Amino acid sequence: SGREGDRAKEKAAFDLIMRDKERLLSFEEPTAFIFSHSALREGWDNPNIFQVCALRQVGSERERRQQIGRGIRLAVNQEGERVKDEGVNVLTVAANENYKSYVAGLQTEFEQAGYPGAQQPPTRNARESVRARRRKERYLSKDFEKLWERIKHKTRYRVEVDTERLLTEVVEALDAEAVAAPAVTVQKVRLDVSDEDTLTPLVVTGAKTVLELAGRYPLPNLVRIMEDLLVRTSSPPMRVSRATLLEVYRRTRQKQAAIANPQEFARVAVRIIKRKLAAQLVEGIKYEKTGHWYCMELFDEDKDLFAKHVVPAGARSLYDHVACDSDVERDFAHALEGDDRVKLYVKLPPWFKVPTPLGEYNPDWAVVAADTDAHGQETERLYLVAETKGTDEVAALRQEEKQKIACGRAHFEEALEGVRFKAPITREEQLWE
Repeated sequence: SGREGDRAKEKAAFDLIMRDKERLLSFEEPTAFIFSHSALREGWDNPNIFQVCALRQVGSERERRQQIGRGIRLAVNQEGERVKDEGVNVLTVAANENYKSYVAGLQTEFEQAGYPGAQQPPTRNARESVRARRRKERYLSKDFEKLWERIKHKTRYRVEVDTERLLTEVVEALDAEAVAAPAVTVQKVRLDVSDEDTLTPLVVTGAKTVLELAGRYPLPNLVRIMEDLLVRTSSPPMRVSRATLLEVYRRTRQKQAAIANPQEFARVAVRIIKRKLAAQLVEGIKYEKTGHWYCMELFDEDKDLFAKHVVPAGARSLYDHVACDSDVERDFAHALEGDDRVKLYVKLPPWFKVPTPLGEYNPDWAVVAADTDAHGQETERLYLVAETKGTDEVAALRQEEKQKIACGRAHFEEALEGVRFKAPITREEQLWE
């Protein structure tokens, strides 16, 4: 009976996690890690598994394959899109010697099937993939050589933070927030099931507070909580000195709220600090070359792409097929093919990244075009980097998207020479505006 009770508790906790998955996966959620016990069996649906740790002896090969299979699916980002990046989709298995031997044997099977060395085996169905082949004449052309010479450089950035300005902005925004005291509330509802098997909740009684929790537990170290949230809920981690975090508490009018509900106060404060700090970091960012660069040899001769994300490409493209993740990108690629001013274009690979305070930025396209005079005669070559979005209105983008685009502009147009950065755009015609 005790074992059944434990299983019931585990199931209840698991059901709660599944119902609240969207909140748990949000960057605003202070929970940094989720440890799942006995949850790698049938019905477990979480693609963002990157570590599997076997705490007991796993007997059958079927069970081992089942557990490994939970961790070799493509990860999902905050927009619900699959991340097709081999640098992200890596599974780490921590286990005993027997399990280690099994994983090593499984990796050998993958290699014998055609995935040599340390390359991670793809999880796609080979019948649903398309092999994109690099066009040798384009790869060795002067246009691609000159384009790559301009955009290949790696950079580092320098930022300045005005601490007093940061404190003023954070405290002003924090004082305008409502930080409720923790409480247990009860509300009765009735569920009606329709003929279509949909559940309709009907409120029977309003929410009633049955227990106030403020003051019932010892106060934690508020500064430490805020410091941990900044580091663990940001990518890359954001760091602010403890003195600055303490000063936020000293200046705010929300001191009583911080005492009544320190966890919620810390969550709200950190959300505001991250937003205000990111704005400052991007506002005055300066890039400079590091002396290192991305080599042309990183472009694979052949690469497998998902068939549903691919469009055939004409002679202007570096590859005979182009990966397009949206209708906007598909239309953009077709327009590039039909524009005689475009001499060469390439969809930039996932490994081509620009460092920013908000994480690495991977722009979409690089284009070589010919500018013409009033008589239609070519005057000079243009070297363009473009970012396509569903909207060309900067204000309509998410805050992080806007800030990364601002960093991209500083990287390409200020640190590099002879490169024009176009973002965000929705149509190929906007390259020429």
